[in-house]
Amino acid sequence: MNTSDCMCVVCHDYGDRADMHPGDQKLVDNVGEFGWGVLSIPASDTSGPWAFTVGLWHSFRVPEVALFGISPENAMAMLNLVGGQVAAGARLHVDQRIDGVLPADYQMTLRPITEPWRRPFFGTAIRYYRATVEWPVLQCVWPDRSHRFPGEPGFSPELEQKQPRLELTPDEHPQDGWTAYREEWVEWAEGQR
Repeated sequence: MNTSDCMCVVCHDYGDRADMHPGDQKLVDNVGEFGWGVLSIPASDTSGPWAFTVGLWHSFRVPEVALFGISPENAMAMLNLVGGQVAAGARLHVDQRIDGVLPADYQMTLRPITEPWRRPFFGTAIRYYRATVEWPVLQCVWPDRSHRFPGEPGFSPELEQKQPRLELTPDEHPQDGWTAYREEWVEWAEGQR
């Protein structure tokens, strides 16, 4: 593995490892043991739950993946299945279909995530990768019962707001709990300056 372009907390000593939050240390330990870790965030008053990997790019040079609208426990298990596929040699790219995570013949697909969504949803990954110039992340999107994905004609209306459409900019995205969460985060972040 070429780690020359990775400036994560594993590849580079920032001098603060002794002060690392226990949750961040557990993540670093998981990356060291398995090659990745999975973090989950429970539903809030405005948004649904989500989970994402940290370490896939560091260990395998494939994008991190995020999954929205699934219970934290199930999302973590599903992302660990994706991580296992990567560890076995799978590569990840935009519009790729992923088998072996959902039951029966259902597939997931990978979509890009536009920059304005990254900081609100992936703060822990940003802390992990620190000065790494670019580490990619893709959204792992699940289908409705008819195998259609969000944004496709005929996609189940009752599932529309379960997953954000992070391939869209916040201005293009329908106003819902996901955009409300991002707006709350931006307001909070501006107050921290």
